[in-house]
Parts: sequence; structure tokens; C-alpha cells
Amino acid sequence: MTSIWIIGKREFKSYFATPVGYVVLSTFALISGLGFAFSFILYSYMTQTPAQYDLPSVPVFEEMFLGEYLVYCGLMMMFIGPLITMRLLAEERNQGTIEMLLTHPLRDRDIIFGKYLASLGMLLLMMLTASVNLAIVYHFVDVEVEVLLFGLLAFFLMGAAFLSMGLFVSSMCQSQMTAATVTFAIYFALFMLGYMSGDIPETIPIPEDWPVNIQSYFNTGYEIILAIAKELPIDAHARQMAQGIFQPVDVAYYLLFIAFFMFLTFRSLEMRKWRN
Repeated sequence: MTSIWIIGKREFKSYFATPVGYVVLSTFALISGLGFAFSFILYSYMTQTPAQYDLPSVPVFEEMFLGEYLVYCGLMMMFIGPLITMRLLAEERNQGTIEMLLTHPLRDRDIIFGKYLASLGMLLLMMLTASVNLAIVYHFVDVEVEVLLFGLLAFFLMGAAFLSMGLFVSSMCQSQMTAATVTFAIYFALFMLGYMSGDIPETIPIPEDWPVNIQSYFNTGYEIILAIAKELPIDAHARQMAQGIFQPVDVAYYLLFIAFFMFLTFRSLEMRKWRN
């Protein structure tokens, strides 16, 4: 545990030894602040004249503002996450120091969890920025503290899932720019998959002259693919949680997502050892 903390502390400090840490935090603060201000102003107009926005009544605050804002903050990790994770292991490989780490009396888990801990430290700093905005909400709007806490939990889990995937990509790349580009491409592909999944038809047309068994296999396979397309995007399970609605399946989704990519990162380092 001490080795994990030492590596994480060293890696976290390195973010602020270069402009990366300051750029990440200032960018998040600026964009999330602008999104908060715009959403808050828009919601205030909706409450005054809901008919003008084709709403039957005053919109629910948690659904129309809070949930959307926190998911928006989480999706910002699609752009900021690659900046945080691109250097974690890719820089070690590029500078040739990965061999020193692997041959040092450190376990793989110390390296991986230490690097991941540093990225989570950056995520926690961004959560503090979002917390300031939520404190403003709590001051002006009658909303329960538990709802705000669940919303922050949704943001944290989304960000942690993004970072776990970025860490894995960084372990596979030798260039920081390559790691950042590939990470963003995967993030964007998952986002578009979720965005377009609503337009995918529920059933697939199959010729009627095909045997019944083959039609059944095709229908079953299509249903599985459709279910994956709807559930795989990282924001799929955050919207209800961001509104203060707690469901264990949502938390389990993110924990399994993180565990899966951490497992792949372990395998990536093991492959590196075998090659050497």
C-alpha cells in the first residue's frame, strides 16, 4: 500500500510540474462554469413560461437541470480524460523508464494502482469545482443534500470509468499523442453508439423463407447486440443517479467497467514483461 501511495503521489505532483494539470483544471472550471450558468438561466426561463418550451408544467429540477448538468460534466471527461491519462504509462515507455519500473522491486499492482490513484486525484479536484456550482444550487433551490451527493457520485463514477479506459490505452501506446488520440476515439465511438442506439430498430428484417431455427438465432443475436449498444456507453447509467435515484445496477456497471479495463492493463504489463 505504501508503494502505491508513493507512486501515486509522485505522479500527481508531476501533473503540476508541467502545464498539463493547470490546463486540465482551468479548462474544466471554465467549461463547466459556462454550462452551469447557461443551464441555470435556461431552467429559470422554463419555470416562468413552460408553455413556450412545449412543457405541460414547471419542469422537475432534478430531471431537467441537475441530472443533465452533472452528466454534461461527466461527458467532459471524454475530452479532458485523454490529457490526464495519456502520459501515465505511455511516457514511461517513450522514455524507456518502464523497464526500470518493471524490474524494480515493485509489483504490477503498485504501478497500475499508483498511476490510477494519481488520475483519480485530478478527478477529485474537478469534483471540487463542480461542488462549488452545486453549493450555489443548494443555496438558491430547495433540493436535498442526498440528491446532490448522488449526483457527484455519478460524476465521479463516470470519470473513473473514463480514466480506467485511458490508463489501459496508455499502457499499449508509446507516444503520448497516440495514447490521447486513441483514447478520445474510443470515448467518442462509445458516445456515438449510445447516441444512435435510440434510432436502431427493435427488430431486424429476416426473409420469411428462412428456416425457423435460423430466424430465431438471428433474432436472439440481434437482441444481444442491441442491448449491448444501449448499455455500453459510459453515460448510460449516470442519468438517473445524477437525479438522486440510486439503483445498485448502475453502480455495479461502473465498478465492473473499471475492473475490466484495470484487468486489461495488468495483462498489458504482463505482455511487456514476456516480450522483454
